[in-house]
Amino acid sequence: MSRYFKALNYTLGDEDSRLELALLPDRSKNVVAIAGSGARVLPLLAKDPGRLVCVDILAEQLSLLRLRLALLSDLDRCAFLSFLGYRVGMDAPSRRALFRKLALPSPDRELLAHYFDAIAWGPLIYSGRFERMLLTLHNIVSALTGKAGRDIFDAVDMDEQREYYRSRFPHLRWKAVLALLGNSTVLNSLLYSGDFPRNNLGISTFSRYEEIFRHLFTEIPVRTSFFLQMLFLGRIVHDEGLPPECDVHVYSAARRALPHCEIVIAQSDAIDHVAGLYGVDFVSISDVPSFLPDDRARSFLQRMRASLSPAALVVARGHMRVAHPDQDGFEDVSAAHVDVLACESTGLWKTSIYQRRYD
Repeated sequence: MSRYFKALNYTLGDEDSRLELALLPDRSKNVVAIAGSGARVLPLLAKDPGRLVCVDILAEQLSLLRLRLALLSDLDRCAFLSFLGYRVGMDAPSRRALFRKLALPSPDRELLAHYFDAIAWGPLIYSGRFERMLLTLHNIVSALTGKAGRDIFDAVDMDEQREYYRSRFPHLRWKAVLALLGNSTVLNSLLYSGDFPRNNLGISTFSRYEEIFRHLFTEIPVRTSFFLQMLFLGRIVHDEGLPPECDVHVYSAARRALPHCEIVIAQSDAIDHVAGLYGVDFVSISDVPSFLPDDRARSFLQRMRASLSPAALVVARGHMRVAHPDQDGFEDVSAAHVDVLACESTGLWKTSIYQRRYD
């Protein structure tokens, strides 16, 4: 197991789950997703699947998922947002008292209580390893770009945002930030514990980050990106950047679906777990293939193939390393979803959407 996957890495996440929300058909029978922080699970649940299998190799991430599901079951949306920290205002004693009332298995309750104690019962969504890395980077971004960097969030439309980026954004100081992000040694020490996936994109890491942020600043309303908000503002300030689990319609739909959806939570290798199932209609595999050795990355679709229903979709992401799997029996249908992919608000991912062909 990679050394990276031995701690609570995500409490909010680094992916925009609007993609899965757009791709998953309503009332699919059998859906599989990487659990992660759990933030992708609520949007999938909102599509009313018959069975939702949530897989992760880390017990702590599964405990966090169970917490989100308990919150969904017991709390209205406003309380959910306040408990997790999307809204300010819930103090530590109130959060602790609410936690004690939640229906959680004893191992999860104990693990999460220790975790909350360690963060003084503060906002959970900013406390994972990835999120703390973003807050460290925020301190650097703020020191280097200051108000000139933050003011791009005041743009009222894309024309004004593009003009601000062209003429007033602190480009020279921003290049120093890109140089930091482009240093894999720095990212290894901040986040990946020496397991930062090897870049196989054919361009430098610096050039890739330059490309990512140019796209975000010129093609995406910056307020819609929780990732940019955390880097420049230190937290999610503007509601436009709240992830889909916070959306009033998504939250309501997920609450309605929860009582009659069969939810299976498994601590397992995701690809091996899918390979042991039958009739899977949709798989959100996250960036798991990018962490695999080359031979396993090439074979991940084939390892799952027999378990997938005809026309099943597999959504796979890669950051600096992208898997190039054997597509025998599959079609890459990413081009058919280019509009959805273009709206991804983190910009961090090369995303591929594979569809199993009818045999």
